Amino acid sequence: MYPVSLGYEEAKKRINKLSKNGHYAEALLTSVFTIEKTLRRTLKQLIVSTGFPSRLADKYVKGIGGIVKISQNWIYFDPEHRSLNEIISNSNWQIIKHANKMRNNLVHGTRVYDIEKCEKEVRKIVALLDDLTARFEEEYEFNGWAKFSIRRKSTLHADPRVKVVIR
Repeated sequence: MYPVSLGYEEAKKRINKLSKNGHYAEALLTSVFTIEKTLRRTLKQLIVSTGFPSRLADKYVKGIGGIVKISQNWIYFDPEHRSLNEIISNSNWQIIKHANKMRNNLVHGTRVYDIEKCEKEVRKIVALLDDLTARFEEEYEFNGWAKFSIRRKSTLHADPRVKVVIR
């Protein structure tokens, strides 16, 4: 929908502009897209931080479908093996899941929501976006919107626990 190079503030401006003009369904789609983008980019940086090269982190994250799958994989790459719920709180996670379900229903044409319902969800998500990026910045010093740290060579076997045979 928009490149990350525009930045977080510009992404929020786009959501707010859609809302201001009464396009709440479109603002809902864009806000959930922004949440997913933030989660994906942060997870990718966590994967690189564990020692995987960037190209493998890219492949891994591209293979994860949807916000729920991102959440399920989070625990493997968090430095303290915490779930995403532990990082952002269960109440925030429930807001994200509900908005994501609404987005999916709208995109796939399985349900239509009243404009007021969309507006209510957009307001929740926009407020949550600031909390989410601040929490990631606090926990990981990366909020999904900064430039990635690139790792070209794996450091996974720098301190092996099993004998590595080089052939």
